[in-house]
Amino acid sequence: MGKLEFRTKSQIVYQSLKENIINGKYRPQQRIVISEVSKEFGVSEIPVREAIKNLESDGLIKTTPYVGAIVTSFDMEDIAKIYQVRTALETMAASLAVQNIEENDIRRLKKQINVMEKAIREKKYERLGILNKEFHTSIYSKCGNEYLYKLILDLWDLSYRTPGVFALIPERAHLSLREHEEILKALEERDQDLVARLIRRQKENSLHALENYFKDRGTQDENAIQKNREILWKVRHGRMRTGG
Repeated sequence: MGKLEFRTKSQIVYQSLKENIINGKYRPQQRIVISEVSKEFGVSEIPVREAIKNLESDGLIKTTPYVGAIVTSFDMEDIAKIYQVRTALETMAASLAVQNIEENDIRRLKKQINVMEKAIREKKYERLGILNKEFHTSIYSKCGNEYLYKLILDLWDLSYRTPGVFALIPERAHLSLREHEEILKALEERDQDLVARLIRRQKENSLHALENYFKDRGTQDENAIQKNREILWKVRHGRMRTGG
């Protein structure tokens, strides 16, 4: 409770706007009207502008002259770049977590898999996306590196803004469940190399499924598709340079 009591007005507005962008209340390309936000929170425009500036640093908002603050949107190339970095960081975190995973963590992960299986049977794919994040973050939280963990959460928030892979591609759900079972088994066996390979493969499979989904719907031009294939190749072969 102490942290909540000492949050500044700007921090409160920032966190609320961030959550609303991530959960889809504010849609891509939607304008954030500072005066309206100010009235909603009962604050002056100064903390709202500070919050907008921080959200722009997060990549969630872009401020354009004569237009104002606009929620950013993502195309497949953006998604692929985020997956590229996520794959590198999550592979590292999962490998480090193997050293710290305990039996009670294994039991909790097994329960999470059971809940995911139930969500698949009931075709609750949006719920499955939330459960998938909980499964992975339960592992990454054991990596022993709080900076690495925070980077992963921030990047996950960026990619979470796009429609969930399970909502777009329900058939991906069953494969994902098997992947989670394999990851759990590797964790039980304390096999760092295998855990890293399985995490990398899962990210590759998800990215490939999204690429095919958008390609089938004609939402990319050939140049974008080729760029995504190059990024996917880097993910597959572990060449994770972010400079291009």
